[in-house]
Amino acid sequence: MQPIAITGSSVFSPLGTDPDGFWQGLCHPADLQTPWPLRDLAPYPVNNVIAVPEETWGALSNMDGRARSERVASFLVRSALEAAKLTRDGLGTIGCALGTTTRSAEFCEAAFLEEDGSNDVAETPRSDLVPHGDLDWSGPTFTLSTACSSGLLAPALSAQIVASGECDFMIAGGVDVLLEYTICGFNSLRVASRDRCRPFAEERKGVILSEGGACFCLETVDRAEARKADIQAVILGYGTSCDGGSPTAPDVEGIARAIKAALGSANLQPDDIAAIIAHGTGTPTNDKVEVEALRRAFATTELPPITSVKGAIGHAQGGAGALALFTALSSLKHGKLPGVANLETVDPALAPITVSRETLDLSSGCLMVNAFGFGGNNCVMIVASHDYLKRRRQ
Repeated sequence: MQPIAITGSSVFSPLGTDPDGFWQGLCHPADLQTPWPLRDLAPYPVNNVIAVPEETWGALSNMDGRARSERVASFLVRSALEAAKLTRDGLGTIGCALGTTTRSAEFCEAAFLEEDGSNDVAETPRSDLVPHGDLDWSGPTFTLSTACSSGLLAPALSAQIVASGECDFMIAGGVDVLLEYTICGFNSLRVASRDRCRPFAEERKGVILSEGGACFCLETVDRAEARKADIQAVILGYGTSCDGGSPTAPDVEGIARAIKAALGSANLQPDDIAAIIAHGTGTPTNDKVEVEALRRAFATTELPPITSVKGAIGHAQGGAGALALFTALSSLKHGKLPGVANLETVDPALAPITVSRETLDLSSGCLMVNAFGFGGNNCVMIVASHDYLKRRRQ
């Protein structure tokens, strides 16, 4: 695939909206788990989540009466446009693609609650998450939902749109918010943990649900260089697969196929990968399957260091892949790989793998970002620094 530049980014998470604050929160994680602040869910077996603080929600001004997912999407899209220094005048066509899991479910839950007068969402239900209004998009716009891979798949498909010449710029990312619907669903699957989320740990017990997302401005490298944009990272390639073998269980071969496709798309070998931002949900099955799929795809090449941010910020569902990609950009910027929060003992059944609780120095190379969803919806992306691409061109 033609390399595509990321020239603007934005984040909304339990760690706030400041990129530096987000990075510090990953490198020095705190226990952010609380009961869901919007309603009492004590009757559920597991009712602890990692929610975006209400004061952070309050910073989203001039959006009263809108659903929370729409408020986040509008903030992230506008912030990514601003970070990319796009004036929207005379620059060409601009489109937008956002991934989500529970956008429609948010309206259904609100409608149900309206019976007791507790619904404050004064909107006509619609599944489209792309903000319109004064944002008059001249390129393609779409909202997609492939479960927890949505937030990475939207930037991946958008990179292909830009590479094909269909659009000059794409704003892409993923967003999800916490709902009782989701908390109930993960309880019913018995993958929600009463304990803290501990990816790749011997004592891991499951997922802690979260919310938030991230957005990115994508354009060709040539265009970004010509307008002297700040190139935060370069997308070198991506791979997808859709297994359809189980509603919830991950498939080793399907994930390995997506990893191999990403390497092929980027024209890279496994030893070009310096580190992996894993999906790493902290469930016994997912972590085991992900490591096995990586081994199959990397064949005889030793796996590079692996991390997951879900121990620190939870699993933001459709926003998780976008937050993992934002973590990759931060890692490239700082030359570090954040550790895995709450990790005590790496599961010996996964050995040998390099997983650390501490922040690691990041060697020169590319980062692989993984996001996997229910139904076997898998997306893998490979990103690198602009300097790496320039050296590769020589």
